[in-house]
Formats: sequence, structure tokens, C-alpha cells
Amino acid sequence: MRLLLPIALTLLVLAPASAYAVCLQSGQATTIIEGVLSEGTFTDPNGQPEQAFILTPLMPTCLAGDENIDQNEQVGEIQIFSANDKVAQIIKNFVGKDVFVQGAPFGAHTAHHHAPIVMDISGIQ
Repeated sequence: MRLLLPIALTLLVLAPASAYAVCLQSGQATTIIEGVLSEGTFTDPNGQPEQAFILTPLMPTCLAGDENIDQNEQVGEIQIFSANDKVAQIIKNFVGKDVFVQGAPFGAHTAHHHAPIVMDISGIQ
């Protein structure tokens, strides 16, 4: 996790602005995106409060390869979570900060998804 993100930081600094216009690819576990992390309270399908982490990318993005979202839709919010317990436990430490996350994005498809794109992250820095 720590080795991949510094390399990504270097590539993002060196990349031309047009490189940011590329859509995220659904299911691609090596996807890295930068944004500001926040935590929000939403309502679950039973009307109960539910916490979710929302990444606001520096620039709106899109998602290709997922039938749950139009790949032409520019998205300004990505819900993140982690199936990895160690990563899940540290996400809260990054709320309010500019972060890089790595993981697999997909289109929202349940009432527990609170942004058009959802991402199961394997790393955060």
C-alpha cells in the first residue's frame, strides 16, 4: 500500500491535465484517485441513520464499464469503504484531509450506496 501510492503521486504530478479527464474503470482494483474525504450521515432503507465516507475528487470524474451508471455522467462524489478490516479502521483518521485512495470503483446499486460511484479501497494515504 505504501509503495504504490508514492509512485502514483509522482505520476499525477507529472501527468498533463488532460490525463485527469479519463474515466475510472469499473472493477479495476489498481485505480488511484485524489480527493478530500468527508463523513456523512445518511438514511438507510429502514429509515435508520447510516454513516458513510465520501471522497470529493479534485475534478469530477466518470465511470466506464458499469451498467449502473452512465459513463458520460460527471460525478463529484465517490463513497469509499474497505472490505479490508485494517484499512477500514483507519479511514476515519483521514476525514477532512486531501487523500489518495486505491481500490476498485463500481456504480452504486443499493440503497446503502450514497454516491453514484462506490469504491472498495485497499489503501489510503
